[in-house]
Amino acid sequence: MYKTALSLNEQLSANVGDEPFRPQFHFTPRKNWMNDPNGLVYFEGEYHLFFQYNPHGIQWGHMSWGHAVSNDLVHWTELPIAMPEREFMIFSGCALVDWHNVSGLGDGNAPPLLAFYTAFDEARLNQSQHLAYSHDRGRSWTHYDGNPLIDLDIEHFRDPNVFYHAASEAWIMVVALAQRHRLQIYRSANLLEWELASEFGPAGSTAGQWECPDLIPVPVEGTDGETRWVLKVDVDKDFVAGGSGAQYFIGDFDGFHFSIDEARASPTGELADFGPDFYAAISWSDLPSDQPLPVWIGWMSNHQSGRHYPTHPWLGAQSLPRQLFLFEEDRKLRLGQRPVAALDSLRGLSTTLAARKLLAGDRLEILPPAPAFEWAARLDYDEGGAIAIVLADGGTPLLTVLLDSAGGQIDFERHQAANVSSADYGRKIATHLPYAGSSDIRLLFDGSLVEIFVDEGRRVYSACLFPIEALTITCSATEGGVRLGSLELWTMSKSAVI
Repeated sequence: MYKTALSLNEQLSANVGDEPFRPQFHFTPRKNWMNDPNGLVYFEGEYHLFFQYNPHGIQWGHMSWGHAVSNDLVHWTELPIAMPEREFMIFSGCALVDWHNVSGLGDGNAPPLLAFYTAFDEARLNQSQHLAYSHDRGRSWTHYDGNPLIDLDIEHFRDPNVFYHAASEAWIMVVALAQRHRLQIYRSANLLEWELASEFGPAGSTAGQWECPDLIPVPVEGTDGETRWVLKVDVDKDFVAGGSGAQYFIGDFDGFHFSIDEARASPTGELADFGPDFYAAISWSDLPSDQPLPVWIGWMSNHQSGRHYPTHPWLGAQSLPRQLFLFEEDRKLRLGQRPVAALDSLRGLSTTLAARKLLAGDRLEILPPAPAFEWAARLDYDEGGAIAIVLADGGTPLLTVLLDSAGGQIDFERHQAANVSSADYGRKIATHLPYAGSSDIRLLFDGSLVEIFVDEGRRVYSACLFPIEALTITCSATEGGVRLGSLELWTMSKSAVI
């Protein structure tokens, strides 16, 4: 039986914000379980972040839409629950502004916000696509009388992604047939009546289930306005180092069909993030003109070890919002990600370390100035040079990043941790170095979250780490010589209103 939503006072009564492992510049709820981001939309000066939320406990269940807003994608304020569980759970989905009231659901004063979501009827084991609308900037929602919009009478059919495709003059919905490893593409003229246009898949990884699709046009960096379509879909297990993760395909979309561009992109897909904790990312709709690139955010957790993470009274965090771009590498296009520029406003005390060269066996130990910090460095390799960067907790390695110029490879290894009761926590994965002679590293650590951007976001790694003692960064040359230059550290200010 579903539960009624908690009152605002019950939701906000806890005095929280400084617990062990609590992030300071990533969004976390005050308390209880959070997973997928939902309904990302910009409207009247506010970026909305809705999210899968359990109002009644610290583990998954009673799925509702939590809600937070920001005016800059950095400083977040949590609001009361937007859409509580009803006779069904409110699963993942999207939101948009119906600027011209094509749905007819406006009130005549301002364009309505529309939210598309999956309703999970646990008694019938049925998932169907529903619609709700808001006339008060997303603070309250009315469920559409004509729901469900699409009902195939099956259990694993979820996570609608809706956008307008100007070239074919139609609204598009992409939704996952999770266990069939297929995405269905629907079209509509009025956002209410939907007709199936095509299916995509199976393709790439067909492990686990497919979830949370996002189909977005992304600019190609260094070109005169070239844009290609990126189709992202998440895989819930047996994927990134054996766990959860996001794969993407690059190609063309004509409003009816998505096709992979096999001449310029991998036909088997690529990883969006090489870490164990980046899942269910979706992009913001209706971005303002001062955001020229697509921006998305993802759940910094996974379906294997995430429920065992030692945080309290909350469980689950969102990644940093990231700008998306495409870049060319080895005559193929790949997806890049970098934190939104507004994040720089959180930088506080700055420390610049003297450049130095490390030869095989040399070590440099760096003591971060605060539990929330940013570290940036440039690495120039001698021929055959390699360097290990280790994040450690009182001498115990938590994460090792090995950059090997001779092998042209980056190895990421999150080590098994005593304070995480999951055998699936330790993960190791490798990828190619974007450049052989040098690397730029940008590492952001926040309480228990680390995001690493290599070569301005051409490779990205996201993970949760749980140091009990002071965190240290150790750089050790393992082969040849490596010069460390542009070594900078910043403290990072608290940005979440908790």
